[in-house]
Amino acid sequence: MDRDDQKSSKPVPRFGSFRPHALPTLVSKPDETSRIDRNSSSSLHHGVSKRHHHSSKRPSHSLKALPDLGTSSKPEQDLVPWDDSPVLFDIDVKGDARNIEYKSSYGAPVYPQPWHDRALGLKTSWGSGVHRASVVDRGKTSLSKQIRSDPKTTRILRVNPRASSGLRDDAGADFVPLQLEKGRKRKLEDHNISRSSPQSPESRHQASLDDGSDSASAPDVSLENASDQSTLEDHGTHSPKLLEGLQRKRAALSNRVDEAPSDWHAWMALVELQDEIDGFPDAFSQRPRTNAERQSNAEIALSTYGKALKSVIDPEGRERLHLGMMSKASIVWETRKLSIHWQTIIKQHPLSLRIWKEYLNFHQSMSSGFTVEENKNRYIDCLHVLQGVRNDMESSDARRSAVYGIQIHVLLRLTLLLREAGYTEVAVASWQALIEFEFNKPTQFRSLGRTAKPKYDDSILAFEHFWDSEAPRIGEPNAKGWLAFDDADLEESRPPKVEGIPSHSDTNVFKSWADAEYQAYCCSKFPSRVIDEPLDDPYKTVLFSDVRHALIESPTDSDNHAIIAAFLCFCHLPPCPDNARGQIQTWYEDQFIRNEILYDRPVISRSHGSVVADSHDPHGNWSTTTVKTADPSLPSVFAFPLGNYEVSSDTLFTPPGQWFSAFGSRTEPIPKDFILRTLNILVSRGVGDDSLAEYLLAFEEHVSPLAVRRSAKNLLKNRPSSLRLYDAYALLENRHGNTEAANKVWGTAIKMSAKFEDSARRDAILLWRSRVWQHLGLGETSKALQQLSRYGSENTVDGTSDANGKLSDEATTTVRLRLRNAFSAGRDHMLSLGLMAHAVPYSELLFLSDYLLNTSIQAAHASFTSNLQLLTKNKDPNGNQRAEALFRQSFARLLYTHTTHKRPISPSTIRSFLTESIAAFPHNTIFLSLYAWNESRFRIDDRVRGIMRDVVFSNSNPHNNNNKPENEDIPSDHITTHFFAIHTDIQRGPIQGSNLSAVRGTFERALSSRSTAAHSAGLWKWYFLYELENSSSDGNGNLKRAREVYYRAIGACPWAKGIYMLAFEYLSGEMEGGELRGVYEMMVERELRIHVAL
Repeated sequence: MDRDDQKSSKPVPRFGSFRPHALPTLVSKPDETSRIDRNSSSSLHHGVSKRHHHSSKRPSHSLKALPDLGTSSKPEQDLVPWDDSPVLFDIDVKGDARNIEYKSSYGAPVYPQPWHDRALGLKTSWGSGVHRASVVDRGKTSLSKQIRSDPKTTRILRVNPRASSGLRDDAGADFVPLQLEKGRKRKLEDHNISRSSPQSPESRHQASLDDGSDSASAPDVSLENASDQSTLEDHGTHSPKLLEGLQRKRAALSNRVDEAPSDWHAWMALVELQDEIDGFPDAFSQRPRTNAERQSNAEIALSTYGKALKSVIDPEGRERLHLGMMSKASIVWETRKLSIHWQTIIKQHPLSLRIWKEYLNFHQSMSSGFTVEENKNRYIDCLHVLQGVRNDMESSDARRSAVYGIQIHVLLRLTLLLREAGYTEVAVASWQALIEFEFNKPTQFRSLGRTAKPKYDDSILAFEHFWDSEAPRIGEPNAKGWLAFDDADLEESRPPKVEGIPSHSDTNVFKSWADAEYQAYCCSKFPSRVIDEPLDDPYKTVLFSDVRHALIESPTDSDNHAIIAAFLCFCHLPPCPDNARGQIQTWYEDQFIRNEILYDRPVISRSHGSVVADSHDPHGNWSTTTVKTADPSLPSVFAFPLGNYEVSSDTLFTPPGQWFSAFGSRTEPIPKDFILRTLNILVSRGVGDDSLAEYLLAFEEHVSPLAVRRSAKNLLKNRPSSLRLYDAYALLENRHGNTEAANKVWGTAIKMSAKFEDSARRDAILLWRSRVWQHLGLGETSKALQQLSRYGSENTVDGTSDANGKLSDEATTTVRLRLRNAFSAGRDHMLSLGLMAHAVPYSELLFLSDYLLNTSIQAAHASFTSNLQLLTKNKDPNGNQRAEALFRQSFARLLYTHTTHKRPISPSTIRSFLTESIAAFPHNTIFLSLYAWNESRFRIDDRVRGIMRDVVFSNSNPHNNNNKPENEDIPSDHITTHFFAIHTDIQRGPIQGSNLSAVRGTFERALSSRSTAAHSAGLWKWYFLYELENSSSDGNGNLKRAREVYYRAIGACPWAKGIYMLAFEYLSGEMEGGELRGVYEMMVERELRIHVAL
């Protein structure tokens, strides 16, 4: 290098406070190429000799540059083989920000670290974790910003333990070993050969492509590229072997679809595998996919789906392929194209409930161009199409019942859409019309109406006459129904009016308008009559043409139970015990149906960060801090109101604080008096069996507890042989604290059952079961044993018990044998008849008898396990699932009762049982609530989050997709479990590791685009209220978040009027008038119901 080159080159920066020591002058031999090596302290620390080769593209450095580095003139020396010579260049492997600032690492001081570059918890042979080597000069930009701004130009390196584990130990030794350990010598030789042997430009270019580095930068043996595929196996399951395995599997599936193109299972597996392979790098780097990547992957999947649909003929396979194709198409296609394809798919699969649900979900959640009238007409068109499919079938075709079930589901969704958009009158009138038309039909139209079309048309005309007469309809006071309708004896009856809420004296016009609108909503829950004055709102009057689409006739009498189940779901009531199966169960897991919180109106107090219920709304039980129950004194284990479990007499009539209550804290958007009158008429008409009458008594106890005894006695007069109603009456007395009266009713009914027929006498086991649980709930195990020991014997066990009520040893053996034989025989007999609802109580009494006789929870668990195996062997999957759930719930009740009344059980015992139960029923809120209650006593591990993540929300859990009707694909996350996850996160509080960010993360996961709760209006409202309530914790930051959540909620739920009203109720003082006016105009544009003009 000449002097001009020296002047043009940048000088190496010096640090005066850290001037390096003088280095010896080295003179190269004439016959050797000028090559200068230096071993710094860092390279000695790694124990690797670094020699750098400079190609012709790099400027050569002569010995004249050495004095600039502080060299001194000393006599020439011969170097021993293991000596290293100083070099002019070094590799930046630490990424010090100063190196970027000064564009060099020379002269930078080496600060000694007392921990010798090791980390606590790692092996002594391991150094500190990740080193970053910068390869781009960015001036004075800090290294962290450089890495974040352009991660592609930054290599991530980490310590290679295999290369450094054996070298670091010799770094400080005062001798050089003559023989290296096995494996080390080979590695070092290979490394030195690769470092010293010349490389061709092609090989250097190929190396740079392999590791993403510059061809001139030599790697360090003690470091490895953390982003290289060769190091992925150290990061869990993302390894080259896994990627190669996925690619081999894809090749096998490709060959499989080529050989058998009609195998739709292989096509579905191929698409899922392709998604997994495409997301492999993103899963490792934890980087979310960009929109372009998602669209590219979706286009590839659409191509695969198109090829599959050309070859697959099986109807179920085509249905699955169409659903998967439309899921991917929503990422790429426009709304118009999606709508056209949905219309085509509906015509090909008119009997598929899954297709209909996704079709309705697509249109209802599409905010662009949304109008209520257009969606209403689309629902009505669906009903007409389904009715046409039914008419084309033979009367004996079993598929008619399946189509009828889809019709009821579509009607339920339609009425919920209308009610949540503000049209409550027409929604309620639709159910009035359907119930009147199905259950109050006159005799002359009932005999041939289902088979003869002329008779059906005649019944429609007759019902139109009844509706237009404006006679009292079902649910209204003094209503006799269509069956007792007579023109000559027409009694006028005005619909019930709800007293309005006084307007708030507020100068804010938007807040005053919101109060007036809410008052008008409370007064518009029933359709009005034409004769009512004044008629200021045309939507208050519902004509026959408005409800004509709701007149859906059931194919058989056994199918009309779906109407009652849908009506209860519309009223946000728990299902009837014997009807919560199959399709009906999925209604209570649907994000478009479970919106109870949407009808609450809490008052936010941001100054104190709390939420209280509106004084005018007795149902304001939701809180953004926690979910309040109607009775704050109840244990927190029963606080979650969105129950999702098998309803039985335990949950219908349980005394407060002893077990979960089906009516504990629900919000009914329809007045309770209307529901009670409707159920009374249905039961009086003989609709349903004793289960509906039992449900009526439980609901009346919830609504009017003072009058329920009279109703129970009236029912028993009409049904004197119903042991189930006797059991319900006794449970009511026990709930009111009249234990003696309850025992008297049970004893009388048991004696009477001996004279009943065999079919009626089967329910006697329910009386014995309830009698035992009555004493167990109070902690009276001795009395429970005395009552149970009387089973199968006409005489009592007098003389065999002591003063404390305990049986003698001889009597215990006799009673145990008698009870075991009697209960086992009854269980086996019911199983042979296929009566799972009666086999479960016998099995339940078996483990209760073992518990009481042995006073051991272990003995009860052993009996529970053996009986569970017998109950799950039934051929009916739906019967198996309900029986197993009820049986597990009963044993969970025993665990809770024993823990609260006796000595506590080992937490691991409870945890083991609940973990197994949650794995079998991931969305059962009884098991989830008890699991959270059990873990709340021990705050060592956060197991609740773990089981929610690994079991409840896991797609790998087989029970998330098993035992569903028609093998229906049920998503692994349900709306109720999302609510429960947020509820538990809020309840844990900061002490147990929960905070605002954690709760927000749970909300965001629940409301993500791929979640089954993405369009839940109730969940969006809860999220908004949570952000609004916590605005006092960090100033105005949360208020901005609340506004963002509000607009996101409007986009996700364009039909929900309750979401729009949040701005006027809670943000009227924060949002500008123009912004609020824009929200109001959006409501008008989307045709939401406005009672009072703004």
